[in-house]
Amino acid sequence: MPEWSDLRHFLAIAREGNLSAAARRLKVDQTTVGRRLAVLEKELGARLFDRTPTGLKPTAVALRILPAAEAVEAEALRVERLASGEDLRPSGPVTVTATDSFLVHNVMPWLGGFQARHPEIELQLLSGYEALSLVRREADVAIRLVRPREASLRARKVAAIGVVPFASKAYLARRGPVRFDAGLQGHAVVGYAQDSRRWPESKWLDVHAAKASVAVRLTSILGLLQAAREGLGVALLPAYFGHLHAELVPLRDALPELERTVWLVFHEDLAHNARVRAVVDFLAQTIAEQAEALAKPPARPRKKRAR
Repeated sequence: MPEWSDLRHFLAIAREGNLSAAARRLKVDQTTVGRRLAVLEKELGARLFDRTPTGLKPTAVALRILPAAEAVEAEALRVERLASGEDLRPSGPVTVTATDSFLVHNVMPWLGGFQARHPEIELQLLSGYEALSLVRREADVAIRLVRPREASLRARKVAAIGVVPFASKAYLARRGPVRFDAGLQGHAVVGYAQDSRRWPESKWLDVHAAKASVAVRLTSILGLLQAAREGLGVALLPAYFGHLHAELVPLRDALPELERTVWLVFHEDLAHNARVRAVVDFLAQTIAEQAEALAKPPARPRKKRAR
């Protein structure tokens, strides 16, 4: 009978496609992953992966046992969640995942107050655009911009993020007024690179700034922010950046077609876990208090009337 530990390593390899990425996911060294795979293959009497130029490809045997291994994983993780879900003391680790921008600007400035109230809770903040799995316990709480579909996850709508075209005062002084009806002709934009080219913001620029040049392409919101602050071009940014950086000028109101909903998500099995509830309540209140600034930029400067 294969051990759950060996099946866990098998699933990580199947999902990541190579030993090194699987090791990072499991937080072990690559040698351990390879050893556990060898043990499982010996127990089953079958090869589970073929080495190819692009990584490890599951064999026919691996594909047949994959659903069963995932079923074992689901039950093992459910046991863990149920055990931790009855923890009535607000102490211990809680992992929260969100984008780096949201954690830096909308969570971290308020962490001091949370620590003072809950000194025994150890927060681990994981930033990035990859959606970590709450079902597989890759995180306990997630701040997401898309409502999850899994029936086992609870999602609470806490705010809306407005998206606004900004430019710095220095850029506008140098390049002059911005006209979107002219496709931003004569202007530069801060664009998107690699996977972020699929973002709705990138597609909006393709349509409404079709005649603009691209000053630089980036993959992170923090990078877009800094490029706009440096005066490199017009950038689509969350509305709240305008409240944080006085040098940024909103060029339009928040664009309804690009508005994002902020969802606070956690697994239903952790609903009665004291430390998770404390973190969820803290995040819900903190984000709700920022709701107006998240949704709308500062008032746009009024045009001076000619005398």
